[in-house]
Amino acid sequence: MEKLTPGSKCVVYSVSSNEMVVKSSGIFRGFVALGEDTSICIELDENHGEMKGKLRLIPLGAIASIDVIELAEELEEESEEEKIYYS
Repeated sequence: MEKLTPGSKCVVYSVSSNEMVVKSSGIFRGFVALGEDTSICIELDENHGEMKGKLRLIPLGAIASIDVIELAEELEEESEEEKIYYS
């Protein structure tokens, strides 16, 4: 495995501010930059009850471990010529 791909099913164990371990299971949607910090984005699954479908951002520094349940195939990226840039 070279990298975690969007669409992969996983379980993320992270440490909360009060030193408790938080278990987040669902679909990895990608990375999110918040200021100078980067987080991973997980779409929560049915194990989270009413929170199913909500997005959870987990700062990279808080992650203790990630169990990859099913790795999604990597989609081909657009070529540089097809990318659109706004300025």
